[in-house]
Amino acid sequence: MTPRRGFALAAVLAALVIMAMVVAVGAQRALVGARESTLALARAEMSGAATGALAAVIAVPADTARLADIVPGALLDSGSASFGSARAAWTLTGAIAPYAVIEIDLRRPVIGGSAREFRRMIVGVRRDSAGEAWWVPTGGGGWGRIPSS
Repeated sequence: MTPRRGFALAAVLAALVIMAMVVAVGAQRALVGARESTLALARAEMSGAATGALAAVIAVPADTARLADIVPGALLDSGSASFGSARAAWTLTGAIAPYAVIEIDLRRPVIGGSAREFRRMIVGVRRDSAGEAWWVPTGGGGWGRIPSS
């Protein structure tokens, strides 16, 4: 009787291939988890920047001198806000008096590119008990996302 040649070598190689596959699957899962957490952080920072931009608009009283003659499409105000590494550039554009539209362009660098989102909201003028005019959100004017570049 002759012993089978190469049986141990094949078993060891099969075991090494299986262990390499287990390590590769574990590494892939870790990579996917890291990518998902980075994207979740990007969404949170972009949401914070959008909230900061909206707060910048509604924290300042509306210019009562310009309210009477709002021209549709005219730029009323603009600015920017940031949160973490996300940046929001906002513009307040006149609509039909006493309404305006705030447009928020959000950008944040993400994994070899950048994430971008565009939001739009209708704001109106309301007076407080002292008679001061303030911009307040009246509802969503729609929002859209632009794919990352």
